[in-house]
Amino acid sequence: MASTLKEFVKKCGSIYYDGNVSNSNKSKFDVIGCHYATLDGFKNASIDDLNNLTTIEGERCFSPLTDKEQQALSLLQENCDTTITLEQNFIKILTKDFIRKQANAINNITLEGMNANPLLCRALKLSTPNEFVKFYAYSALSRSIVTSMGFLVQDLMLFSNTNVYDGKNFPETYGTKWDVVIEGLDGIKSYIEVKSGPNDLDKTQILAYDKAITKVLAHNEKAYIGITYGKPDGNYVSTSILETYVENWRDKTLIGKELWDYISGNDSYHEILMNTIHETAEAFLGTESLIGKIDEKIKSLLVDFDNQYGSMETFYNSLW
Repeated sequence: MASTLKEFVKKCGSIYYDGNVSNSNKSKFDVIGCHYATLDGFKNASIDDLNNLTTIEGERCFSPLTDKEQQALSLLQENCDTTITLEQNFIKILTKDFIRKQANAINNITLEGMNANPLLCRALKLSTPNEFVKFYAYSALSRSIVTSMGFLVQDLMLFSNTNVYDGKNFPETYGTKWDVVIEGLDGIKSYIEVKSGPNDLDKTQILAYDKAITKVLAHNEKAYIGITYGKPDGNYVSTSILETYVENWRDKTLIGKELWDYISGNDSYHEILMNTIHETAEAFLGTESLIGKIDEKIKSLLVDFDNQYGSMETFYNSLW
């Protein structure tokens, strides 16, 4: 993966596709992305232009685009912005897709889907429907959001530069499945194991990664532990362990903005990332917020609770 027009059309075309994306769909998007040299060229192409792409020998590049494929490509053309960089377009579309999925998750949550544990409810003294619904709604949605955010962060990294690759599929890994691999212009590769936060690493993990980093360095390549947010001089669990057990630990870590700026090759990328995510959320949600949507859903679930159970005792009895 890399921040190229080919990957942009394939990845973002798949996001706008209505339904499960097949390899055939991706193959067509891939060919279209390879055909155009600029985002402007792709954006201004008609569906007929896309449908009639030919090889240098004059053969059609693929079978006619289906209605769903045409719709996905049209939506992508409408939503891409030629006044910003390709990397910013990736941020914008990936963030919008993340928010949309979270809004759908909020809308789709049900009382049955909460999988309530009656013993936990008693231990937490959830004695009213409001306490129960609020606790389980926020717990379930928080887990969903955190998991989805992990995938978003991974994509934001992989599409932040033209020479960034998914380490899990990279041929040379020196015995470790790294999250991200960067191919430098000087031919030197950088291998990075990414952790979401500065308190997510324990001693066993850190010692294993230090050993893996040492192995990469012995081959005259670079390797790091990357942490997506925080400060290098912050007082965190992971940095305390690193400082205690890893020699020259600062040379082996990229923390917060260091990580984003290193992967992207842009010293201000962390600012571009934050600003573009904020602007996208503002434009997509308007005056609403996901917290507001959750609170509205809780009100709806309380009505469902009252209609189905009436009381906490009746509800608890239904769980056995």
